[in-house]
Amino acid sequence: MLGRLISIAIIAAAAYWYWTGPYQQRVNPSYEQKLRNNADEMRLCIRSGNYQLGATGVGAGNVEQRCAEKLNLYQHEGQWHSYDDVRK
Repeated sequence: MLGRLISIAIIAAAAYWYWTGPYQQRVNPSYEQKLRNNADEMRLCIRSGNYQLGATGVGAGNVEQRCAEKLNLYQHEGQWHSYDDVRK
């Protein structure tokens, strides 16, 4: 009986830790984490756009501008910010 109680307490503690830590960070990232994610997404989009331009030789406009419009981002002070995010 005591073993079951300890097992349940350990499982509850692990669930509480996961809920308050990694899960919340993934669901509600900080603004700095959002900036890093935006930069990663832009880097990947620009790389794929440049690859497509080099492979086909056909491109319409500036790759960076197209990616920014596609991802709904703008650049300010060297960082990519989203029009959808509100800085807290």
